[in-house]
Amino acid sequence: MQKVSQRVLLRRFIATVPTVKKELRVWSKHAALLPDPLRSQALASIELKAFHCVGGSVYAHYPGADKGAIVRLIVAFQTISDYLDNLCDRLHVSDPDAFRLLHTSITDALIPGAPLHDYYGLYPYREETYLPRLVETCQELLGQIPHYSKNQSVALHLAEKYCELQVLKHVSDGGEDLLQKWSKGSVDHHLAWNEWAAACGSTLGIFFLFAAGYNSPSPEDEQVLQAYFPWIQGLHILLDYLIDLAEDQESGDLNFVTFYPTTKARDLSLCKFAQESKRLANKLPNPNLHSAVVDGLIALYGSDPKVRLQAQEGIIRGMADSRRNLRWLGICKGLRSLGVI
Repeated sequence: MQKVSQRVLLRRFIATVPTVKKELRVWSKHAALLPDPLRSQALASIELKAFHCVGGSVYAHYPGADKGAIVRLIVAFQTISDYLDNLCDRLHVSDPDAFRLLHTSITDALIPGAPLHDYYGLYPYREETYLPRLVETCQELLGQIPHYSKNQSVALHLAEKYCELQVLKHVSDGGEDLLQKWSKGSVDHHLAWNEWAAACGSTLGIFFLFAAGYNSPSPEDEQVLQAYFPWIQGLHILLDYLIDLAEDQESGDLNFVTFYPTTKARDLSLCKFAQESKRLANKLPNPNLHSAVVDGLIALYGSDPKVRLQAQEGIIRGMADSRRNLRWLGICKGLRSLGVI
């Protein structure tokens, strides 16, 4: 299989962005038909979180993958995730049972042919078309990936962690205590509870398993989990919380980076996540793509204007500890100025 340089990957990634945005417009049209308040939340999740789908589309360039199918799959799956995040966060609902039932749509989406549930059964608002259509789209596309069945159990393992995090995080009273208890009850890590919880909140490992399903043999389960969970996924979400720090403090929202005892401890942890992610990415099949994901995360979040406003340039430079990383950072700043990302 031909090795592709990061420079070529970057060009291909940029060329894919219009396709991602076109696919998002398709789902926006479906969302516009929903009753309010579901309509406003569905549309807002697409408009304000489109960069999640844009970033995830890098996996469309995994060697052997069907680029068009992977873009459609990632957009549909991430749209479920972003929509549910809004439903749990923005409509003054705090029932964990309602959140847990909503999130069965994520695990259903990962099982081709699985029967759909009444996802809104405990939620105060409902619709019959949008969320079921997203789930069925994922199921249909996954059913066409030749070796996905070998990766399905690991995808579900990561998805179950993601869903439980989303449920507990959005409980209005005692969410932090529930998250700490959940983390301490897990035996698969030696991290601080906030770091482990952050790693549960990313969908990147699932996207990789989608793309890897086009190749045989599949990557070893343990190999995938060692690299993506907790390191690459933790890096992803800790960066996301880092740049949202001021906003979350102002609104009183839970933010995992506030639980470090000092700014120095936070920065040391973020640099460790970056270093381990880079090291383990190089041990995966097709390491150039995984390394590009890690470099891209640091560049994508590090180029956000909120970094400068919060004087976080130092920690971003510490994580981007090579000339190549700094070049990616400069490229992302340029792409932001052009409105590409």
